[in-house]
Amino acid sequence: MTKLEIPNIAIGCLSGLLDRPGSILYSSHETLRPGDAYVLGYNPGGSAGSPIQMSIDELLTKTTNAYLDEKWEHKNRVWPEGEAPLQKNIKWIVESLGLCLREVCTSNLIFFQSPKASDINSDLADQCWPVHRAIIAIIKPKIIIAFGNNAVDSPYAYLHARFGGTEESIPSGHGDWKVKGFKSYIDGHPLYVAGLPHLSRYSAIGKNYIIDWLSEGMCKAVNK
Repeated sequence: MTKLEIPNIAIGCLSGLLDRPGSILYSSHETLRPGDAYVLGYNPGGSAGSPIQMSIDELLTKTTNAYLDEKWEHKNRVWPEGEAPLQKNIKWIVESLGLCLREVCTSNLIFFQSPKASDINSDLADQCWPVHRAIIAIIKPKIIIAFGNNAVDSPYAYLHARFGGTEESIPSGHGDWKVKGFKSYIDGHPLYVAGLPHLSRYSAIGKNYIIDWLSEGMCKAVNK
């Protein structure tokens, strides 16, 4: 599997949906190479973006990172590039793991936009999955960092239901929310799936024990 195959895989599995707004990669095409982590949200917010066909067309030339280079807005508030709470959360977590965010592949379980997660058809995750399968085959990550870990409408719940694995958890430091995880295999590749509360509402910044826990998960992925 090489990244040159991904556009055709995307066109095949997303046929009939190519005019809907959405995006495949949140990172540059250069992150489609072996790496330690794959960051996965549920689906892009909003509803007025470019069609998914454009994202496919630009997949192998994209050089920007949505978490670092974009100005985000919510409810009439606009943040400078990379300064929205979710962007800052992702950056802190990834860099605290000793990784460079610009070099980490980032995407969403469902590629299509919606104002709220509940507004998107969760069955679309199955249609998007062949693209993720190809990306994972290229990256071979030690860990998938999924943000959003509720029982429905979350990337973590989808991955646990699809691949299984003994679940473990620790307190998140925010009310009764948990950080969850499990070791599993995707196409024979061992990895750890970590599910954080949604990072637009939960801040991990400064919670170093969360980083320690994620690091332990990465170790579990490579140790029998």
